[in-house]
Amino acid sequence: MRIKLTLIAVFFSILTTYSQEIIVPLAGNPNLYGLKKTERNKNASTPLLLPFFDDFSNYTLYPDSALWDDNYAYINTQFAINPISIGVATLDALDENGNLHSNASSSQFPADTLTSKTIRLDSVFEPSINAFKAIKISDSLYFSFYFQPGGGRGNPWERIGDAPEKEDSLVLEFFSPPLQKWIHIWSTTGMPLDSIYLKTNQYFKYVMIPVNDSVKFFHKDFKFRFRNYCSLGNNIIPSWSGNCDQWNIDYIYLDKQRRQKDTTFRDLTFIEKAPSFLKKYQAMPAGQYQISELKDTLYIKLSNLDDTLLYSEYKYEIRNNGVLVHTENRGPENIKPFWVNGYQDLIVHSKPPVTYDFQPPLLYSKTFEIRHIFKKTGPQDFCPKNDTNIFYQIFDNYYAYDDGTAENGYGLSPAGSKLAYKFTLNHPDTLVAVEMYFNSTFNQANQKLFYLTVWNDNGSEKPGDTIYRSNLLLPVFENKLNKFHSYILDRQLSVSGNIYIGWTQTTDDNLNIGFDRNNSSEENIF
Repeated sequence: MRIKLTLIAVFFSILTTYSQEIIVPLAGNPNLYGLKKTERNKNASTPLLLPFFDDFSNYTLYPDSALWDDNYAYINTQFAINPISIGVATLDALDENGNLHSNASSSQFPADTLTSKTIRLDSVFEPSINAFKAIKISDSLYFSFYFQPGGGRGNPWERIGDAPEKEDSLVLEFFSPPLQKWIHIWSTTGMPLDSIYLKTNQYFKYVMIPVNDSVKFFHKDFKFRFRNYCSLGNNIIPSWSGNCDQWNIDYIYLDKQRRQKDTTFRDLTFIEKAPSFLKKYQAMPAGQYQISELKDTLYIKLSNLDDTLLYSEYKYEIRNNGVLVHTENRGPENIKPFWVNGYQDLIVHSKPPVTYDFQPPLLYSKTFEIRHIFKKTGPQDFCPKNDTNIFYQIFDNYYAYDDGTAENGYGLSPAGSKLAYKFTLNHPDTLVAVEMYFNSTFNQANQKLFYLTVWNDNGSEKPGDTIYRSNLLLPVFENKLNKFHSYILDRQLSVSGNIYIGWTQTTDDNLNIGFDRNNSSEENIF
């Protein structure tokens, strides 16, 4: 949820309330709406050379056009639970524009694909002879990857995405140039994440496949692709219907001189998106900022994918308008192997956590790029790019509990239900508008009337009297990247101290407001 004090926006973090709450998969992907896609040259004549590797740590919404031929997979840091490295490719029921596939139905239907560029498997370049050398079966060529079904574990409120059902599937195919057709190589039926975790104590399952059919595949125009098959289910309430059946794929690797038991990589990697430096918010107004708003401890999850202890140096850098304004070396960190110790938190202590305190005048240039960097001592990492993690700290004219990306849709029932989100102002200010992001649904079934409502504090840290209620409003959908709709108040509202902003339902239907699974602010929800 986001609140602006010249513009206020609503976009929910994980919460609990006394009304009956509804959590549903997205009907669309707000990150992809209106985004201009990378132009791809699908007729490129130069194939890629071995090794082929992608861990999706660029996480820039679409697959890297230097490696992939299509845009259907969603590259992100939000949908996976404890990925192998930061960023995954998510296959789901949405097309490259973030809308449900046109052939979507309650029965199984083909959905996304993730197709590689052509890869040269007839030969490999040998620097020692400065020439290409034919690949042989004895070169021990293997293809590997990790996968995770969506949905998360345990309590439904703590799950991200939607688990594929048994009739759904994830499929891997290799393209045979001499046969000019795709060959089925591997597949799995739908399952909950628990079916993997309870057996292996791991969140992703590792798949290792030998490539040893030289007749079909050892050619210069080899390709591979992942495909998924979805089903929307039989939900009879249109405002609840949405995206479903996610599969997360990570750490795809094709190379020679590998072994069946290759399960470790000399790689130190961040796992999830870097956190905000603020205690409560992802962003806040510059005029409301105080140093006391900063956290005293940061936790950043990382992993050592090797089987030995790795020594590294950690630092962070802060840039403002591209100019380095602060850097701090935090010294060595000894990271134990993941397979022994599991994921590990990099814990950054200080009061405040950065010696740079975001004070004016730089504060009023709004955006600070905070770059966390690990550099392993000794031999280079297997994948150097995943040792950098960036967070953009924004000081504008709004408060935001959310990170700007919705993983689900949220609503209340029955009619008359109310939700209030608490914000504490350090100084009196003026409320002008509320911004909200609504997920689109089949036939815009969530176009239901509601009241935008603001309450004051009753003196006991709870919503008190209603100080503003709008006329009846309808959800409005903005067809742009992460675009919230601004509901302009019909009068400016002077506010101070604790204020509570939300809405009042007029029907039993799900309004399907964007729901942020990755940031919990339940203590501020009423």
